[in-house]
Amino acid sequence: MNRTYLSLAAIAMVHIAANAASPVHNKVLEYVPAPGQFVNTLPEWEEGDDAKAMAEKAYQYMVPDGSMVSLGVYGGYVVVGFDHTIVNVDGVRDIYIEGNATSGGSEPGVVLVAYDINGNGNPDDNEWFEIKGSEYVNSLMGYVCTYYRPDAPDADIRWTDNYGNEGHVYKNQFHVQSYWPQWLSDCETLEFRGSRLPDNGVDESGNGTYYVLSQFDYGYADNAPNLDNGNWNANAKIDIDWAIDVDGNAVKMPGVNFVKIYTGVNQDNGWLGENSTEVCRVIDAHVTNEGSNPVLDENVTIDQSVLDAFLDRYANGNTSSVAIVANNDDMRIYFDASTGCVNFNAPNSGLAQVYNQGGVLLHEAAFATGSNSIDLSGFPAGLYMVCVDGKTIKILKR
Repeated sequence: MNRTYLSLAAIAMVHIAANAASPVHNKVLEYVPAPGQFVNTLPEWEEGDDAKAMAEKAYQYMVPDGSMVSLGVYGGYVVVGFDHTIVNVDGVRDIYIEGNATSGGSEPGVVLVAYDINGNGNPDDNEWFEIKGSEYVNSLMGYVCTYYRPDAPDADIRWTDNYGNEGHVYKNQFHVQSYWPQWLSDCETLEFRGSRLPDNGVDESGNGTYYVLSQFDYGYADNAPNLDNGNWNANAKIDIDWAIDVDGNAVKMPGVNFVKIYTGVNQDNGWLGENSTEVCRVIDAHVTNEGSNPVLDENVTIDQSVLDAFLDRYANGNTSSVAIVANNDDMRIYFDASTGCVNFNAPNSGLAQVYNQGGVLLHEAAFATGSNSIDLSGFPAGLYMVCVDGKTIKILKR
């Protein structure tokens, strides 16, 4: 019997290689497409697949299989994560996003990025920052699009938006499967929010036979061809320094742990069908070689001063220092980082509670109608859940 022995040095090298960080995303945390002609096929839905199974299939399609996923019409999205932080390097585009755009065939997707501020391994809602692409000033902000589940699999899918528009996702002869995500078949409606990019499709024939979907200048996924003369196309890359906060201010982020991409255009293009962003691999662009098997350049590291400044400015995530964390017709709740107090104006009396991240009750007190405060200044740094009159909010205290 032949035996093969590895020296300790060789074993160590194998172990290091197996545990080396990969520049390519290593997980899909969420895959929630809007309706579309490639939905349920890229990736393929099979009876019994739930949201978790489809997220795993989305990863398999994007990375091991070298294929792609379709995000459907406006708002459909995918969230990916990495086994390391993509460093924000000055003057360099940091993230390379593969799609299937061609010259005249761009289906731009809006990109959001998140640094894991609270270190919990998940992209929390207040950790996302939008990449300000070239069409930001021409976009509709606070756009909401709602899709209505059809009565039959072969029916067109109606949509309405908060700007008074309505239309349909039309079925075509090329794709006959249901366009509604089948693992979400219990949902009567699907609602997506974000920025709506301007239409980029033009019928240049004038008779519906030849559509051109123009490329935007920069800042979007599936907007430019992947390659330029055999090299990664710079226009398929994203600079983390294009990130902005909720107030539209430029943000100097130390790096990125998560990337979210959603279809940004809401437009039907005749026989071509809807604009639908497709995404393949999402890659840390700081590599020693580009191509199908990129190798991460581990000499690129986070600037500690940038990290400290970012955490000081965005201690509570993507909010200002006086952050409104809940707001409706009855109550406005905000955390003032300068005083360490949660302030709110209550229309009625009630009970306020503070829990730590483990769910342990740390504070409980009744409050009266009018202005109230909960003083967290004496609490140690950490993530807290504050419950006021049945409304629960997260506070990250530094």
